[in-house]
Amino acid sequence: MLDPFGREAKRIVRELGGIEALLKRIARYVEMENALKRVMLLDQENIPEDILEMSDHDDILTFYALLGALAFSPYGIEMELVRRSNAKIYRERIKEMIKKSGSVSGLTVPLEPTKSTEIPERDRTILEKSLHGEISAKDREKYRLKYHIKLSSFLRLWEGSLKEVYIRKGYAYLTEEQALRLWEKAFERNLERSVNLLYEIRDELPEYYSKLYEKLSELARERFKERLGRFSGEAQPLRFELFPPCVKEALKGVPSGLRNYAITVLLTSFLSYARICPNPSRRDVRIKDCLSDLSVIEREILPVIIEAGNRCKPPLFEDQPHEIKNIWYHLGFGLTDKPTLEDSGNSTWYFPPNCDKIRANAPQLCKPDRHCRAIKNPLTYYLRRLYLENRAKGSQKEGSEGGGENG
Repeated sequence: MLDPFGREAKRIVRELGGIEALLKRIARYVEMENALKRVMLLDQENIPEDILEMSDHDDILTFYALLGALAFSPYGIEMELVRRSNAKIYRERIKEMIKKSGSVSGLTVPLEPTKSTEIPERDRTILEKSLHGEISAKDREKYRLKYHIKLSSFLRLWEGSLKEVYIRKGYAYLTEEQALRLWEKAFERNLERSVNLLYEIRDELPEYYSKLYEKLSELARERFKERLGRFSGEAQPLRFELFPPCVKEALKGVPSGLRNYAITVLLTSFLSYARICPNPSRRDVRIKDCLSDLSVIEREILPVIIEAGNRCKPPLFEDQPHEIKNIWYHLGFGLTDKPTLEDSGNSTWYFPPNCDKIRANAPQLCKPDRHCRAIKNPLTYYLRRLYLENRAKGSQKEGSEGGGENG
């Protein structure tokens, strides 16, 4: 398999009954060790032949087993390990296919081979001289613009400078390495999109996946032990600048028709999970499973909720003082204004509503930004922003220390 999100992969998933049927099949037939082999090769110079030459069917089963495990920890060190190790596998297979045939068909990125006549000789000469000077025949092959893609598709994925790329008549022309970088970005986005979808049904997945997640987490913690704090996805002080747009809108205060939903439903659930348990492994977790006392709620969460309520027009808690009891109810303590830790579990600790529910119930709060793409829940938006920021810091640190990791 060249691309686990490509046309052939989608065909296999359909033949096996769709994603949920596939995950149930995997839980019955795939040994966890076989799935975990895919993430244990990141530091190996060469990928084992049995993984490189795996059949399409076995490849899909073992790869999607890892996706099922990631449903229990989106945007943590586990995702980082799965992303980097599997990108390495597929990248090597794609390079081998290019070496044999020059083809890049079947990938999620719509790349097309470039004919020598498509780039004017004058432009080719200018590119070689301005970018590379006098280069050898070997280097000339390395810098040859082998593939092209419609500019609109290219811009959705490319994160580098446009100065690096030759653009002509609505197409971006790419070297082999640039094409592979573009594919990796598509792979990363498809991985995120899939995990976000599975995150919504993780409570329905077989126990196999939670156990696989535990084993995957052990490997990830060992692999990233030196920078675990940056990728852990565990409780840490709130980062308001990384909040999703809907939560920022709720924090500003809202009109009377939106107050209860924005403050009691959305803000209470989001702030509490983001601060106390940002990556819950299940939906029925209680606050007393995560805290030893209520000081974090009383000092860091409740004041923010009350302040946002006071910004509403009219102020929520002046107009409806009983709504404080409702806040504690949504935190899982029952209908009270003087809770104790032992009260945790008297009601449900409400999980943040999904994006589609926010759009349906409070469309005024939904003002998507570029980070909202493929996100299904405000909490995963926050986790993703933390993940991307921390990953960037990790890359900068590795670069400053003189040599990053493969991936």
